[in-house]
Amino acid sequence: MVSDAMKNLSTYVKYEDFLKLEQTAKDYENSAVLKRARKGEYSLFIRLLFFTGARIAEIVGTPKRPYTQCLFPGFNKRKGRCPKWSAIKDDKICIDSKCPYLVTYVQKEHHGIRVKDIVFKDRIIAIYGKNVKSCELKPRTIVIDSDTLNLIQEHIKRYSLKVNDKIINLNENGAKLFIEKLREKVGLSWVSAHKFRHGHAIYCIQHGMDLRTLQQQLGHEDLGTTAIYLQFAVDDRKKAYDKVFGTKPDHIKVQCPKCGLAFRLKKNQEIDVEDRIKAILPS
Repeated sequence: MVSDAMKNLSTYVKYEDFLKLEQTAKDYENSAVLKRARKGEYSLFIRLLFFTGARIAEIVGTPKRPYTQCLFPGFNKRKGRCPKWSAIKDDKICIDSKCPYLVTYVQKEHHGIRVKDIVFKDRIIAIYGKNVKSCELKPRTIVIDSDTLNLIQEHIKRYSLKVNDKIINLNENGAKLFIEKLREKVGLSWVSAHKFRHGHAIYCIQHGMDLRTLQQQLGHEDLGTTAIYLQFAVDDRKKAYDKVFGTKPDHIKVQCPKCGLAFRLKKNQEIDVEDRIKAILPS
Protein backbone atom coordinates (compact mmCIF):
# COMPACT_ATOMS: atom_id res chain seq x y z
CA MET A 1 0.00 0.00 0.00
CA VAL A 2 1.39 3.43 -0.99
CA SER A 3 1.67 5.86 1.94
CA ASP A 4 0.18 9.36 1.87
CA ALA A 5 3.68 10.85 1.83
CA MET A 6 4.58 8.88 -1.31
CA LYS A 7 1.34 9.91 -3.03
CA ASN A 8 2.03 13.59 -2.33
CA LEU A 9 5.47 13.27 -3.95
CA SER A 10 4.16 11.69 -7.14
CA THR A 11 4.06 15.16 -8.71
CA TYR A 12 6.38 18.04 -7.92
CA VAL A 13 7.73 21.15 -9.64
CA LYS A 14 10.85 20.18 -11.57
CA TYR A 15 13.46 22.75 -12.57
CA GLU A 16 12.11 22.75 -16.13
CA ASP A 17 8.60 23.40 -14.80
CA PHE A 18 9.93 26.26 -12.66
CA LEU A 19 11.54 27.95 -15.68
CA LYS A 20 8.27 27.71 -17.58
CA LEU A 21 6.25 29.05 -14.64
CA GLU A 22 8.69 31.90 -14.00
CA GLN A 23 8.57 33.02 -17.64
CA THR A 24 4.77 32.84 -17.67
CA ALA A 25 4.69 34.99 -14.50
CA LYS A 26 6.87 37.60 -16.23
CA ASP A 27 4.58 37.60 -19.27
CA TYR A 28 1.56 37.99 -16.99
CA GLU A 29 3.14 41.00 -15.28
CA ASN A 30 3.74 42.69 -18.64
CA SER A 31 0.19 42.15 -19.92
CA ALA A 32 -2.11 42.22 -16.87
CA VAL A 33 -3.29 45.22 -14.88
CA LEU A 34 -1.66 44.86 -11.47
CA LYS A 35 -3.77 45.97 -8.52
CA ARG A 36 -1.87 45.23 -5.33
CA ALA A 37 1.32 43.57 -6.46
CA ARG A 38 4.18 45.59 -7.91
CA LYS A 39 5.73 44.69 -11.24
CA GLY A 40 8.34 42.00 -10.81
CA GLU A 41 6.81 40.58 -7.63
CA TYR A 42 4.93 37.67 -9.21
CA SER A 43 8.02 36.26 -10.91
CA LEU A 44 10.09 36.92 -7.78
CA PHE A 45 7.45 35.15 -5.71
CA ILE A 46 7.66 32.06 -7.97
CA ARG A 47 11.44 32.13 -7.70
CA LEU A 48 11.35 32.34 -3.89
CA LEU A 49 8.99 29.37 -3.74
CA PHE A 50 11.38 27.16 -5.69
CA PHE A 51 14.77 28.37 -4.44
CA THR A 52 13.92 28.63 -0.74
CA GLY A 53 11.50 25.73 -0.27
CA ALA A 54 9.51 27.99 2.06
CA ARG A 55 5.77 27.66 2.51
CA ILE A 56 3.54 30.24 0.89
CA ALA A 57 2.55 31.74 4.26
CA GLU A 58 6.21 32.06 5.24
CA ILE A 59 6.93 34.19 2.17
CA VAL A 60 3.90 36.51 2.06
CA GLY A 61 2.75 36.24 5.69
CA THR A 62 -0.50 35.07 7.23
CA PRO A 63 -3.24 36.68 9.35
CA LYS A 64 -4.10 35.80 12.92
CA ARG A 65 -6.51 32.85 12.96
CA PRO A 66 -7.70 30.03 15.23
CA TYR A 67 -6.80 26.40 14.59
CA THR A 68 -8.26 23.20 15.98
CA GLN A 69 -6.64 19.79 16.08
CA CYS A 70 -7.98 16.40 17.07
CA LEU A 71 -5.30 14.33 18.77
CA PHE A 72 -7.45 11.21 18.95
CA PRO A 73 -5.03 8.22 19.00
CA GLY A 74 -4.32 6.71 15.61
CA PHE A 75 -5.80 9.48 13.49
CA ASN A 76 -2.65 11.59 12.96
CA LYS A 77 -4.35 14.93 13.72
CA ARG A 78 -6.86 14.40 10.88
CA LYS A 79 -10.21 15.46 12.27
CA GLY A 80 -12.22 13.81 9.51
CA ARG A 81 -11.01 10.38 10.64
CA CYS A 82 -12.10 10.81 14.25
CA PRO A 83 -15.58 9.32 14.86
CA LYS A 84 -16.59 12.39 16.87
CA TRP A 85 -15.71 14.79 14.07
CA SER A 86 -16.97 12.73 11.17
CA ALA A 87 -20.48 12.74 12.62
CA ILE A 88 -20.79 16.47 11.89
CA LYS A 89 -17.90 17.11 9.47
CA ASP A 90 -17.49 20.65 10.74
CA ASP A 91 -14.07 22.25 11.11
CA LYS A 92 -15.02 24.20 14.24
CA ILE A 93 -17.39 21.90 16.13
CA CYS A 94 -16.75 18.67 18.03
CA ILE A 95 -19.75 16.76 19.37
CA ASP A 96 -17.87 16.32 22.64
CA SER A 97 -16.92 19.77 23.93
CA LYS A 98 -14.98 18.23 26.84
CA CYS A 99 -13.02 15.79 24.70
CA PRO A 100 -9.43 15.66 26.04
CA TYR A 101 -8.09 15.15 22.51
CA LEU A 102 -9.48 18.42 21.14
CA VAL A 103 -6.83 21.14 21.02
CA THR A 104 -7.49 24.73 19.98
CA TYR A 105 -4.84 27.41 19.52
CA VAL A 106 -4.48 30.74 17.80
CA GLN A 107 -1.82 31.09 15.15
CA LYS A 108 -0.13 34.44 15.48
CA GLU A 109 -0.19 36.90 12.62
CA HIS A 110 3.18 37.24 10.96
CA HIS A 111 4.51 39.41 8.21
CA GLY A 112 6.30 37.24 5.67
CA ILE A 113 9.75 38.15 4.37
CA ARG A 114 10.70 41.75 5.07
CA VAL A 115 13.71 43.73 3.95
CA LYS A 116 15.31 43.50 7.40
CA ASP A 117 14.95 39.71 7.42
CA ILE A 118 17.60 39.38 4.70
CA VAL A 119 21.33 39.33 5.45
CA PHE A 120 22.78 40.09 2.02
CA LYS A 121 26.38 39.61 3.12
CA ASP A 122 25.79 36.01 4.22
CA ARG A 123 23.00 35.21 1.69
CA ILE A 124 20.65 34.30 4.54
CA ILE A 125 16.92 34.96 4.96
CA ALA A 126 14.98 34.71 8.22
CA ILE A 127 11.82 32.67 7.65
CA TYR A 128 8.99 32.56 10.17
CA GLY A 129 7.31 29.17 10.63
CA LYS A 130 3.65 28.42 9.92
CA ASN A 131 2.63 27.17 13.38
CA VAL A 132 3.78 29.80 15.83
CA LYS A 133 2.03 29.08 19.13
CA SER A 134 4.20 31.21 21.42
CA CYS A 135 3.93 34.95 22.02
CA GLU A 136 7.35 35.46 20.44
CA LEU A 137 7.97 34.82 16.75
CA LYS A 138 11.04 32.61 16.33
CA PRO A 139 12.43 32.38 12.80
CA ARG A 140 14.68 29.85 11.15
CA THR A 141 17.35 30.88 8.66
CA ILE A 142 17.69 29.61 5.11
CA VAL A 143 20.37 30.13 2.48
CA ILE A 144 19.49 31.72 -0.87
CA ASP A 145 21.34 31.72 -4.20
CA SER A 146 23.15 34.80 -5.51
CA ASP A 147 20.90 35.30 -8.57
CA THR A 148 17.74 35.47 -6.47
CA LEU A 149 19.47 37.73 -3.97
CA ASN A 150 20.46 40.14 -6.76
CA LEU A 151 16.85 40.23 -7.98
CA ILE A 152 15.69 41.04 -4.45
CA GLN A 153 18.23 43.89 -4.20
CA GLU A 154 17.08 45.32 -7.53
CA HIS A 155 13.46 45.06 -6.38
CA ILE A 156 14.23 46.91 -3.13
CA LYS A 157 16.03 49.72 -4.97
CA ARG A 158 13.35 50.01 -7.67
CA TYR A 159 10.55 50.60 -5.17
CA SER A 160 12.64 52.19 -2.39
CA LEU A 161 11.49 49.64 0.16
CA LYS A 162 12.17 50.36 3.83
CA VAL A 163 13.46 47.89 6.41
CA ASN A 164 9.98 46.91 7.66
CA ASP A 165 8.41 46.60 4.20
CA LYS A 166 7.46 43.20 2.79
CA ILE A 167 9.41 41.97 -0.21
CA ILE A 168 6.26 40.51 -1.80
CA ASN A 169 3.23 42.78 -1.42
CA LEU A 170 0.67 39.95 -1.56
CA ASN A 171 -1.51 38.27 1.02
CA GLU A 172 -1.86 34.51 1.30
CA ASN A 173 -5.16 34.30 -0.60
CA GLY A 174 -3.93 36.55 -3.39
CA ALA A 175 -0.78 34.46 -3.80
CA LYS A 176 -2.82 31.24 -4.02
CA LEU A 177 -5.16 32.76 -6.61
CA PHE A 178 -2.17 33.79 -8.71
CA ILE A 179 -0.79 30.24 -8.67
CA GLU A 180 -4.19 28.99 -9.84
CA LYS A 181 -4.12 31.44 -12.76
CA LEU A 182 -0.54 30.53 -13.54
CA ARG A 183 -1.11 26.78 -13.70
CA GLU A 184 -4.06 27.30 -16.07
CA LYS A 185 -1.88 29.34 -18.43
CA VAL A 186 0.94 26.80 -18.35
CA GLY A 187 -1.32 23.75 -18.48
CA LEU A 188 -0.02 22.16 -15.27
CA SER A 189 -3.23 21.65 -13.33
CA TRP A 190 -1.49 19.84 -10.44
CA VAL A 191 0.78 22.78 -9.49
CA SER A 192 0.34 24.22 -6.00
CA ALA A 193 2.57 26.19 -3.65
CA HIS A 194 3.51 23.04 -1.77
CA LYS A 195 4.60 21.32 -5.00
CA PHE A 196 7.32 23.99 -5.22
CA ARG A 197 8.46 22.97 -1.75
CA HIS A 198 8.68 19.32 -2.82
CA GLY A 199 10.52 20.38 -5.98
CA HIS A 200 13.07 22.37 -3.97
CA ALA A 201 13.75 19.45 -1.63
CA ILE A 202 14.10 16.90 -4.45
CA TYR A 203 16.32 19.22 -6.50
CA CYS A 204 18.61 19.70 -3.46
CA ILE A 205 18.79 15.95 -2.77
CA GLN A 206 19.56 15.14 -6.40
CA HIS A 207 22.39 17.68 -6.44
CA GLY A 208 24.15 16.39 -3.33
CA MET A 209 22.75 18.32 -0.36
CA ASP A 210 23.02 16.32 2.85
CA LEU A 211 19.93 15.47 4.86
CA ARG A 212 20.72 17.62 7.92
CA THR A 213 21.23 20.75 5.83
CA LEU A 214 18.00 20.11 3.94
CA GLN A 215 16.17 19.64 7.24
CA GLN A 216 17.30 23.10 8.37
CA GLN A 217 16.37 24.59 5.01
CA LEU A 218 12.84 23.18 5.12
CA GLY A 219 12.31 23.67 8.85
CA HIS A 220 11.31 20.07 9.62
CA GLU A 221 11.30 19.15 13.30
CA ASP A 222 11.70 15.44 12.55
CA LEU A 223 14.58 14.27 10.35
CA GLY A 224 12.40 11.35 9.29
CA THR A 225 10.11 13.77 7.46
CA THR A 226 13.05 15.07 5.44
CA ALA A 227 14.30 11.51 4.80
CA ILE A 228 11.24 10.84 2.62
CA TYR A 229 13.01 12.75 -0.15
CA LEU A 230 15.95 10.31 -0.15
CA GLN A 231 14.05 8.08 -2.57
CA PHE A 232 14.89 10.61 -5.30
CA ALA A 233 18.67 10.49 -4.73
CA VAL A 234 18.97 7.77 -7.37
CA ASP A 235 22.59 8.43 -8.40
CA ASP A 236 23.86 8.34 -4.81
CA ARG A 237 21.93 5.14 -4.17
CA LYS A 238 23.44 3.54 -7.27
CA LYS A 239 26.97 4.44 -6.17
CA ALA A 240 26.39 3.07 -2.67
CA TYR A 241 24.86 -0.10 -4.12
CA ASP A 242 27.73 -0.63 -6.57
CA LYS A 243 30.22 -0.44 -3.73
CA VAL A 244 28.62 -3.58 -2.35
CA PHE A 245 27.35 -5.43 -5.39
CA GLY A 246 29.23 -3.76 -8.24
CA THR A 247 31.37 -5.60 -10.82
CA LYS A 248 34.60 -7.01 -9.43
CA PRO A 249 37.92 -5.74 -10.87
CA ASP A 250 39.49 -7.90 -13.60
CA HIS A 251 43.01 -7.31 -12.34
CA ILE A 252 45.19 -7.08 -9.25
CA LYS A 253 48.05 -4.70 -8.55
CA VAL A 254 51.47 -6.31 -7.99
CA GLN A 255 54.65 -4.57 -6.83
CA CYS A 256 58.08 -6.06 -7.47
CA PRO A 257 59.92 -6.49 -4.12
CA LYS A 258 63.33 -5.89 -5.75
CA CYS A 259 62.85 -2.92 -8.09
CA GLY A 260 59.66 -1.50 -6.56
CA LEU A 261 57.88 -1.28 -9.92
CA ALA A 262 54.08 -1.65 -9.84
CA PHE A 263 52.23 -3.75 -12.38
CA ARG A 264 48.62 -4.56 -13.09
CA LEU A 265 48.27 -8.32 -13.32
CA LYS A 266 45.22 -9.46 -15.25
CA LYS A 267 43.32 -12.65 -14.65
CA ASN A 268 45.02 -14.35 -17.61
CA GLN A 269 48.37 -13.79 -15.84
CA GLU A 270 49.62 -11.36 -18.49
CA ILE A 271 51.28 -8.11 -17.51
CA ASP A 272 49.66 -4.98 -18.86
CA VAL A 273 52.37 -3.46 -21.05
CA GLU A 274 50.95 0.04 -20.89
CA ASP A 275 51.07 0.07 -17.08
CA ARG A 276 54.61 -1.30 -17.12
CA ILE A 277 55.81 1.51 -19.40
CA LYS A 278 54.13 4.10 -17.19
CA ALA A 279 55.81 2.58 -14.13
CA ILE A 280 59.28 2.61 -15.71
CA LEU A 281 59.26 5.98 -17.46
CA PRO A 282 59.03 9.13 -15.32
CA SER A 283 55.88 11.17 -15.79
